Amino acid sequence: MFTKQNIQQRIRLVAGAILIGVTLLVGITVFVVMQRHAEALLSKSLQLSLQSRVQLTETEIRAGFDRTVLISTRPLLTDQLQLVDARADDTAARNKLDMVALSFLRGGITAIALYGEDGQELTRVGVFAQQPELAVPLNLPGHVQLMWDGQLLLRAVVEMKKEGRVIGKVMTETSLPVSMGALKDANRLGKTGEMALCAPFGINMQCFPTALNPKIFTPPQRSPQGVRLPMTHAFEGETGFVIAKDYRHQEVVAAYAPVGDLGLGMVLKMDSAELHAPVWNQLRYLIPLLAGVLIIALLLLRWRLTPLVLRLVRSEAQARELSASLRDSEMMSRSITEGMAEGVITTTTEGIVLEANAAALQLFGYEKSELIGRDASELVPERHRRQYKDITAALAAQPEAFRIAGREVRSLRKDGSEFTASMTFSDVRVGGRRLFTVLVVDITERKQAVDRLNYLAKNDALTGLPNRVLFKERLEQAMIAAKGHAGLVAVVFLDLVRFKNVNDTLGHDAGDQMLIEVARRLLETVRSGDTVARMSGDEFTIVLADIGQVDDAARVAQKILHAFEPPFLIAGRELAMGASLGIAIFPLHTGDANELLSYADLAMYRAKEAGDNRYQFYTAEMTAQAADVLALENELRQGLERGEFFLNYQPIVDAGGNIVGAEALLRWQHGRRGLIPPARFISLAETTGLILPIGEWVLRQACVQAMAWRKPNGALLRMTVNVSPRQFRHGDLAKTIATILAETGLAPSALDLEITEGVLMQGETLAQEVFYQLSELGLSFAIDDFGTGFSNFAYLKRFPINSLKIDQSFIRDLITDPNDAAIVKAIIGMAHSLGIKTTAEGVETLEQKEFLLAYGCDLMQGYYFSYPLPPEAFTALLDAGKPLLGNDP
Repeated sequence: MFTKQNIQQRIRLVAGAILIGVTLLVGITVFVVMQRHAEALLSKSLQLSLQSRVQLTETEIRAGFDRTVLISTRPLLTDQLQLVDARADDTAARNKLDMVALSFLRGGITAIALYGEDGQELTRVGVFAQQPELAVPLNLPGHVQLMWDGQLLLRAVVEMKKEGRVIGKVMTETSLPVSMGALKDANRLGKTGEMALCAPFGINMQCFPTALNPKIFTPPQRSPQGVRLPMTHAFEGETGFVIAKDYRHQEVVAAYAPVGDLGLGMVLKMDSAELHAPVWNQLRYLIPLLAGVLIIALLLLRWRLTPLVLRLVRSEAQARELSASLRDSEMMSRSITEGMAEGVITTTTEGIVLEANAAALQLFGYEKSELIGRDASELVPERHRRQYKDITAALAAQPEAFRIAGREVRSLRKDGSEFTASMTFSDVRVGGRRLFTVLVVDITERKQAVDRLNYLAKNDALTGLPNRVLFKERLEQAMIAAKGHAGLVAVVFLDLVRFKNVNDTLGHDAGDQMLIEVARRLLETVRSGDTVARMSGDEFTIVLADIGQVDDAARVAQKILHAFEPPFLIAGRELAMGASLGIAIFPLHTGDANELLSYADLAMYRAKEAGDNRYQFYTAEMTAQAADVLALENELRQGLERGEFFLNYQPIVDAGGNIVGAEALLRWQHGRRGLIPPARFISLAETTGLILPIGEWVLRQACVQAMAWRKPNGALLRMTVNVSPRQFRHGDLAKTIATILAETGLAPSALDLEITEGVLMQGETLAQEVFYQLSELGLSFAIDDFGTGFSNFAYLKRFPINSLKIDQSFIRDLITDPNDAAIVKAIIGMAHSLGIKTTAEGVETLEQKEFLLAYGCDLMQGYYFSYPLPPEAFTALLDAGKPLLGNDP
């Protein structure tokens, strides 16, 4: 009985031990299987969710950068930027630039700034981050940074180019809501769920705020034991899943991947403890279960096994709920693509469309039901489908994750219209299935802008003719071809006669029409194989390729001059326009293309000197004369320093012959060349800019002389000084004159400034501003050579003109030419009706004087009264105190 009891007890003990062992083995096995199953589910979910976030972040960053590049190529923006950069004080142009810049504040761009060629900021709209907490550079062209200023921002600085030359820079800031949302929604994984976005920083890394760490932080790339952190794997270009310790020294389960080739890494992770928490919680039920098994064996096995399985299933359900939260995150990422401005299409590896966002549907013009299930190659014109299929075949052939970025693909809308798209192809794996995503951006405008820039690099924007670059290429090609059979090539350099008058009187729009019409006539004059080019302004060049003899070039030149004989109909007016032509021949004059063009230019200037509508062949003497002009320019620079300039003064008389004023006239007594006439050096001084210091010297000397001629009663003789257009345009003329008047003591009312009509018409805004400054000083103004240009009498109302000087070309034949007499009468009558005085220049006879007096001319000057005199002789006239009644010229 005892033995039986012992045996039963032993059986009970063995059975209990076996039951406990089996129970423990089953429990441990279920625990391990459930733990590994949860880890496997989380690993797949984490990697899938991370890959989606990486693609969205990279796509958003590159889209922001592409928008900045697109802005930098907009022709309207580059043209307005150059205008403001050249005319910094032009408020209207600057306001227009502000409006153009403001129009780009869309599509995520929060701020934009534009800088000129010298780096000076020209405009800024929107609000830039002032002191971002973190800014990391990205591997993109230009200067691109990812910043944190309470939100993720992309700052990009891109050069703006025109015709291959950098004309400025554009800086933009773009918000990144998709990437920002990815950082914030990581806690949907769980309490310890975290997505980190970092960049390497030496042995450390710089990380943006996360759901667990709301501040910028800089952890090391390795643990104190030298073990790589999950983010370090991403920096080294690896993609995968790991269970390791993170920067907090907490064990985590983490998926990691690089963000393309931008130099960023991304990690999506959660604490291991939270992952295993649902499983460990079941131990509270397993321990009582195992204890109960010892007391009630089979009954416990039967009664308690079912609850145990239920609890294990419940634990697995919790793990599945965690996986479901990851899938919800993926669904949220998919919903984000619906808000993207770029089209996103998902296809099978065979090219069947599975998904398309709203932007893609709008871009291609399909309803979603029409596009889903369609072969994606149908979105490409048939002639380009082979290209599309080659790209997708290359993508499918790659065993690992692969990306083909920025391919230009001609695309087809539902209505049959075509556009150029930039397509980025990448693959994703969903549930073990490989799919392709295609990011589609319409780059038609950018493509057209690039094509336009390429065209403008070698063609003139106004006339469409070849520019200097393409002209030189055509010339060199013609010269090479001519060498093969001992042929000739002629270069014709053409400059328009009095073209500036068209711009000054009718405006630049009329001038542009004139240039277009000139280009048309030139093209009609030459052969189809010849080249007509516009070099700059009103200068054109022509390559006459493969001519048989020199006379052929002369015949073409004469034909061109004949083409200019009919008047040009511009702005509703018939205008006469002439041309001066210079011709150089290859290889007679030179074998170098640059020299050939230079020689033709020299010949053109010689033709211009000989008179309007002429042509001239180059001769070796022209080079020598050009060298002489260059030498004269150098001597002109030294003439002022050596005191070689002096002034003569010509009297200005009233109706009674009394001297009421004097005009200061510049003369140059060269030490070696002798007396050089003004016609030879004044234009040279104007061209070189030396007219500015020379003009200031003339003003100062004339004011000093006027003070020396003061009458005993203190009255001042009025001094008239010519002011050149360059003095008017450059420098501070008002400040210079104010300084001279203060130094010499001359009253402003005793100084008259003579200007030409061209000064008034070179830029009305500038002219009015300078006139206002000079008028404030108390100066008077006279228009010199009135009536010889394309006079626009409206300027007489807009500017404070005191006197009109009637040009001597009308006075010379006043008595014998009824037309000249009528013009003089009209000028005097018009001036008096406007309250303006008149001065007749070049009066040489008594008859001229009497005619002018009869019609009320106020003042006169000319050889009839006196030649221009040195100061001593002029002083003698004043001391005599007699009216000038006539002199023998």
